[in-house]
Amino acid sequence: MPKASARLDAARKAYREALEAARSKPTPEAWARLLAAGKELSSAEESRPRSRRGRRAAPERAVPAEDAADEVGAEPVAPAESPSTEMDGADPG
Repeated sequence: MPKASARLDAARKAYREALEAARSKPTPEAWARLLAAGKELSSAEESRPRSRRGRRAAPERAVPAEDAADEVGAEPVAPAESPSTEMDGADPG
């Protein structure tokens, strides 16, 4: 297994230290440090280099039909009318 990058190792270490500090003494500063360390760790994990085969363009996100009306410039779609159980002008009895 290849060795993780130095940035990722440093981010993991900083997160562990911040987590330990927040658990031992939960101050606003300790929580802020933990939050920052968590964001840095996430960023370091996302930016890991990948093999050439793993480098593909992200597929476009398909918009579900329900959300299509929420798009800018899209006209709202009126719901279909439900069939009536009464007949026009007929006497039900």
